[in-house]
Amino acid sequence: MAYGGTFCNNGLNLVLQRAYADSVTEISLFKVGTGTTTPTATDTDLESAVMIGGSETKAFQSGYPKFDSTNKRTTIRGFLSANECNGDLLTEFGTFNSGGTMATRHTHIAKSKSDTDEFYYVETIDNEGA
Repeated sequence: MAYGGTFCNNGLNLVLQRAYADSVTEISLFKVGTGTTTPTATDTDLESAVMIGGSETKAFQSGYPKFDSTNKRTTIRGFLSANECNGDLLTEFGTFNSGGTMATRHTHIAKSKSDTDEFYYVETIDNEGA
């Protein structure tokens, strides 16, 4: 497994639809999982998602996404409380819209989650032009 992330093809489509269509469902949710395959542009879901407090997805932390127009940067943050995903060895994270379309997928070094842990997942997208 290679660690890192990718903007998925469906996520790029969401961005383009948001720019040029009348309406599109915004990217506002995240999932976590235990999958270990390297992220690719053709991914459509996490490899092995786990439930977050009884749900497949969770909303980004309040106040996110944050848009920095000066530096052309977007930041999202997902938060797992001490009560969520306990006993899981987490290795992947993805962002989604409410329609279930995955925008991004990331893998990371395995982290064991217990009831004494709170996890923050932060994704920053730099949109630098030429």
